[in-house]
Amino acid sequence: MASISKYDKKVWENYVSNLEKYILFPKNNSLLNNKRNNNNLVFRNKSLNNHKSFSKGKLEPDTVLDLHGQTLYSAKLLLHKFMSSCYEKNIRNILIITGKGHNNKGVLKEEVPKWLNDKLLSKFLVDFKVAPKQFGGEGALLVRLKNRFKTNYQ
Repeated sequence: MASISKYDKKVWENYVSNLEKYILFPKNNSLLNNKRNNNNLVFRNKSLNNHKSFSKGKLEPDTVLDLHGQTLYSAKLLLHKFMSSCYEKNIRNILIITGKGHNNKGVLKEEVPKWLNDKLLSKFLVDFKVAPKQFGGEGALLVRLKNRFKTNYQ
């Protein structure tokens, strides 16, 4: 068995103790019981309308991830875990709050879009953009995830 340093053990214990703060609680409980419906054509149009409404800020996000006060390392870990968890639960509309930072030049504000374009996370994404004012403006991102139950027939 490999031994780890005291510092690594402290970092791990800190991560595990703070993990409970970031458990997903979707606003809409029906998302957790979502089953694949055989009538795909009806939901395809509804989904498109929801995407347009969500992009315009007329539809509220299903869940929120607040990265204020996180280090780059912990924020990246949280983002990866959060995105994969949302995808598995078929939660489609997400608000990620990064904050604006000092003089509108926040590190997370600049790094999170790069992480979303990364190969690991882009496989879950439909689109993301800066949030409208009522959801945080330049200090937040609206993210739309792919439908887990939709299959490509190509």
